[in-house]
Amino acid sequence: MMQTAEKWSKLISVTGYRFGACEYRKSARKSHFFCAYQKKAVLLRAEKKSNSINHTNMKRKIGTVLFGLTVWAFAAAAEWSFSGGYMYFENTETQWQDNSFMLIIGKGTANGGSSYASVYEMSPAPDATTTNGVISKWYTALPSSGWSDAEYMAVITGGSVWRKGTWGKDNLSNANHYAVYTSGLKASAGQGFSFTASGNTLSLKYLGDGYKGVSFTDAEKNACYKLDAANQTITFIFSTSGGRFNTSRSAVSRVYVYGSVSAWDQTNEAFRLNGFSDDGCFYRTMPMSVLEYVGNSGQPEFLFNIFKYGENYAENDGYTDRAHSTWSGVDSRLLFDNNGVNMIVALPGDNLDEIHSRSVQAQQVDKLANFDLTQPSEQARIANWRLVPATTQLYRSYHPFDPSRAEYETEERRLYWVANLATAAGIQCDIALSGDMTGHAGNPYTCGGKTYTVTIPDYYKTIISNNRVLYVGTGNGHTPSYSTAIFDSGSARFAEWIQEVVTFILDEAHPAPYQIHCALGSDRTGAFCATIAALCGASWEQIAADYEATSNLKVNEYRHRNCIRYSLKRLCGVDPATDASFNAAVRKHFVDGGWLTEVQIEALKAKLNGTATANGEWTNGRKGEWTKIMWDGLLYIRQESNLYNAQGQKVN
Repeated sequence: MMQTAEKWSKLISVTGYRFGACEYRKSARKSHFFCAYQKKAVLLRAEKKSNSINHTNMKRKIGTVLFGLTVWAFAAAAEWSFSGGYMYFENTETQWQDNSFMLIIGKGTANGGSSYASVYEMSPAPDATTTNGVISKWYTALPSSGWSDAEYMAVITGGSVWRKGTWGKDNLSNANHYAVYTSGLKASAGQGFSFTASGNTLSLKYLGDGYKGVSFTDAEKNACYKLDAANQTITFIFSTSGGRFNTSRSAVSRVYVYGSVSAWDQTNEAFRLNGFSDDGCFYRTMPMSVLEYVGNSGQPEFLFNIFKYGENYAENDGYTDRAHSTWSGVDSRLLFDNNGVNMIVALPGDNLDEIHSRSVQAQQVDKLANFDLTQPSEQARIANWRLVPATTQLYRSYHPFDPSRAEYETEERRLYWVANLATAAGIQCDIALSGDMTGHAGNPYTCGGKTYTVTIPDYYKTIISNNRVLYVGTGNGHTPSYSTAIFDSGSARFAEWIQEVVTFILDEAHPAPYQIHCALGSDRTGAFCATIAALCGASWEQIAADYEATSNLKVNEYRHRNCIRYSLKRLCGVDPATDASFNAAVRKHFVDGGWLTEVQIEALKAKLNGTATANGEWTNGRKGEWTKIMWDGLLYIRQESNLYNAQGQKVN
């Protein structure tokens, strides 16, 4: 067995590394020249050609090695055994642009009687970068057993040297580019090594015990994550083994985890899986705080955005592979089918069966026969129509005329009942959160085997002609988005949208009642309505029940209260489900930020709960300190001796 660094006390510096002193050994058939480094005996440099070792020359060249120069001959390895781990090759030589790399481990020469070699195709490393078509880092798994008599390692590109057993280290020149390394290294599982090429020589960098020394159980690979409660971390895992995804590891260039955990950002570098485990998985460990973001299931949801190499390793566009929905080994309770199967994270204490029941409900699609449209409650259900909590003049709904789920036979009747219910309610103004869709009028759509035409209903035409439609956010080019409304509700942008809505409602030219909607009337509408309801004094239970009512549409869509709970918590800083002061916190957020005044909030509550024509006075304001007066259809608010109009302007 070779000596260790402790027995070689003299330290020297060679090519940027500190090594133990060198030792040269000779036997009848092999010569050994070692340097102790990190308690491993390695040869620093080896020239490409000489397959016979001249002992005299070897002794004479010891001094040149100490100065980082090359040796004339290969030093045969005393030991070379592997039991796992990965070998990395850093492509710093710009002329190595073939982008097709092989790792060779072999013994002997082409002319010798005991030559053989094993060839391993290298793949781009998870943390590789690409510059001008050149991929910076490659890797391959080390063989799991048996290299006690291997004599050399080489990295090569191109050429015709892929035939096992018929060639050796003396004919590597058949490759386009090649570099060789020889050592007396004994590697064990969890160790990592990185090589760089300089000319035709490979230089070793030992990456440390435990480097990439990570592996995962089959259950963890199936779940695609691992929780560490002690360290408050989650590790996301992407494994191509066992048919888990419709690709091979060598074809994948990079992988991102995305979903509610990343606010649905598909290429956030903070969510790129930049580790690679001993058992062939991409992975990344993150703080458990990313799980605060939840999806419609009420749980953290995620998917993988996969980038693959195409011809000549040119990277293809990223795509989402939902093959996990068919895995035989996956716990189906960790899959949530909400118009597309997402993976979810179950936290300690979560009831998986209860979570699974949400997915079952999400997959339900009601046909027309499931609705009794003679009943007002069913008319409202199909149209996603209802009053916003703590208001009597603000209705939320599905889009008034633009189809979003034409694949279902209920769509034409859904739009019919939105128009009927809005007409019956006497809607005077519309608040559109999904932009101006009037350009879709006249477009055909098909549902239930019949073709229909997008038609703007009469009540909505009147609203348009009276200039009483607010297309929120279109003035500055930022139509409300799901990610902002749910995951960034505490932002200035969301506050500005709420300010725009409140200003519109309080404008004397915009009488009640109002209709508010996006496309389905679910997510963006849910976030806006929850905020307005909170300002108007609604309880958490009222807000939560209103948000979850969208699930009754039964169009393969489900909404859990945890989603709007997170949105409100993000907005005001307190948990609405546990803190009774959340209404005051929501109010304070807008007042302290300068987006709304106390007078405007009181005026909003009054206008969304009063009558539009009655003259008179009432004092159901906050603790009696506000007096609200409707006169000739206009709203005024008196606080002590001061009188304000609905826009918060002092008028006396």
